[in-house]
Amino acid sequence: MKQVLLITTALTLAAGVTYAAGLDRSGQGVNIIFEEGTAAQLSYSLIDPSISGSYAGTVSGDIGQSYGLPQLSFKTAITDTSDLALIYDQPYGAHVIYNPAYALSINPNDITGKYNLRAEAKTHGLTAVLRQKLYNGFSVYGGLRVQTVDTNIAVPFVNGYTVTSDSPTDFGYLLGTSWENPKIAARVAVTYNSKITHTLRASETVPNVVSTTTPVDIETPQSLNLDFQTGIAENTLIFGTARWVNWSDFDYSPPIYASVTGGASLVGYENDAITYTLGVGHRFSDAFSAAFQVGYEQSQGNLVSNLGPTDGFWSVGVGGTYSQNNFQYSGGIRYIKIGNATTDIRSAPGASFSDNSALALGLQITYRFEKRT
Repeated sequence: MKQVLLITTALTLAAGVTYAAGLDRSGQGVNIIFEEGTAAQLSYSLIDPSISGSYAGTVSGDIGQSYGLPQLSFKTAITDTSDLALIYDQPYGAHVIYNPAYALSINPNDITGKYNLRAEAKTHGLTAVLRQKLYNGFSVYGGLRVQTVDTNIAVPFVNGYTVTSDSPTDFGYLLGTSWENPKIAARVAVTYNSKITHTLRASETVPNVVSTTTPVDIETPQSLNLDFQTGIAENTLIFGTARWVNWSDFDYSPPIYASVTGGASLVGYENDAITYTLGVGHRFSDAFSAAFQVGYEQSQGNLVSNLGPTDGFWSVGVGGTYSQNNFQYSGGIRYIKIGNATTDIRSAPGASFSDNSALALGLQITYRFEKRT
């Protein structure tokens, strides 16, 4: 059972490539800390969303731009009871571009020009995690996260408004606890990730009116991850996750945009989000295992931002893992049905988005420096 646990842990990361509410991307997982001995892990996910809608007789085009998510992790045992892991990921992001002919891509001060309603945001995070094993399968862990944020947003229908921003490196932390029973391939882990406050250097421009750079505070949200897995039969286990993210406290309101729009937020969310996954994995041989997974996030039914016009989803995914010597190769594919959404146009219902979906692919390579028995 222990081997099933280890193989499917890697498989879950590949088959469950992330898609979730708000700007959530990597899911901030720390499963590498549970690997035995010393291990290095490289993973890459490619997400291809297909998202379109319409407003005022115009169509948005496919606004969902494909994006890749790299992650690099290293873990080593310091002593028989303590472990250290380093994790690089891109925890939050956005990438949407609208058709120039779309109503909200048109600058009222230059109706013949070609503009795009668009948003691009990226974060980079580096996390150090220290784990201490206790008694009877329990352990505690915690660490420090360093993070940066960059954004590039254009809202042409607000008099040609644009804003770009970046941040210095800022810090947060994580705390967690876990329980394991290798005899039945069981593990339960709970991880809290703190919010991180960034003071962005926001450069706002309204053509022929104002151009200024001011400091603007944002907070990437606090979150809580619950991960579990347990054997249910020989060479078979179930696994799942629940992730809560405090999106209702997120707000990005650069001063010029707020002034021009009467106090509106450029990006904000009304509700927190909880994302669920549940799957089953089976080891078919010493070298190969496979898993099937479903995912769900409830639609909230509220008006959403034009820069993220989705509301909930359900998904299905499959994947496989092949082990050879000290290497482990994992791959997975996931289909995501995105919930219908209505966007907010200055506190009134705006564009309608429906029948949208995404396809996610994931690859992962794990190398263990010691031969596993």
